[in-house]
Amino acid sequence: MGCAGKWLAAAGTGPRAMSTSWYYLEDGVTRGPAPHAELLLLFQEQRLPAHTLVWREGMEEWRPAADMGLLPPAAPPEGPRMPPPPPVEPRPAFAGAAAGSIPQQLDRVALGQLAWRRYLARLIDFVLFAMFSGAILSMAFPEQAKTWAEEGNLWLGVVIALAYVPLEAWMLASSGSTPGKRLFAMQVRRRDGSPLDYTTALQRSGWVFVLGQACGAPILTWVVKLLAFGRFQRTGTTLWDQRVGTQVVYGTMTEGRRFAAAALIGLYLALMYLVASSALA
Repeated sequence: MGCAGKWLAAAGTGPRAMSTSWYYLEDGVTRGPAPHAELLLLFQEQRLPAHTLVWREGMEEWRPAADMGLLPPAAPPEGPRMPPPPPVEPRPAFAGAAAGSIPQQLDRVALGQLAWRRYLARLIDFVLFAMFSGAILSMAFPEQAKTWAEEGNLWLGVVIALAYVPLEAWMLASSGSTPGKRLFAMQVRRRDGSPLDYTTALQRSGWVFVLGQACGAPILTWVVKLLAFGRFQRTGTTLWDQRVGTQVVYGTMTEGRRFAAAALIGLYLALMYLVASSALA
């Protein structure tokens, strides 16, 4: 048995194989959960770099794989020993940690970008639901709907936001995503990577309504959004995800996704401009 084979046997592929599942960062995306033995093979086959950050349940922060004993031992040198290259400090991208605290290498700019992805995804979801609700109300109560629209009824917006809570919970429990989150390549999962049940999804959506939207209060809602944005840049998570034990897993934003998102946001801004213009006319 070679050096790598002995390492695999000792590290967890023999009778005492560990059952721990690992998460790891690859190209700025959270991967996992992966069994212990599978992760060892990824490093043995050099499919993951040595500075890859890993995390498992019980750890307080992401750590390099080398610190966790996941790298195979280096083979003995053959021939004259060459001087090692100068060390390069890795700067891994953050992609939605399941941990409670964040590595010090975390880039606040990257977290800010993720925060905007989350905000725009929710904005698209809510605008689509509001448009659908407005169409239903216009057909069911045409006169009242016209009056509400002209007066800019505050309570109507609160009711629509509250009605979205159980619908969002159903979508998260069914597929782990919503139209807006799917567009921005995001999924909501438990911290161990398993899908959400409806109760957990409903709790999360309810806390978003309270802690992330201040129950629709006109000025307070922007205050709590700014506070949530600042907290996310510091910790990489939100109060509602922390309360219910969930995480957001971020995929890669392809060019097609970026174009579609920009088109939808442009359409929304154009509609807001038309509404404002008609109100001032």
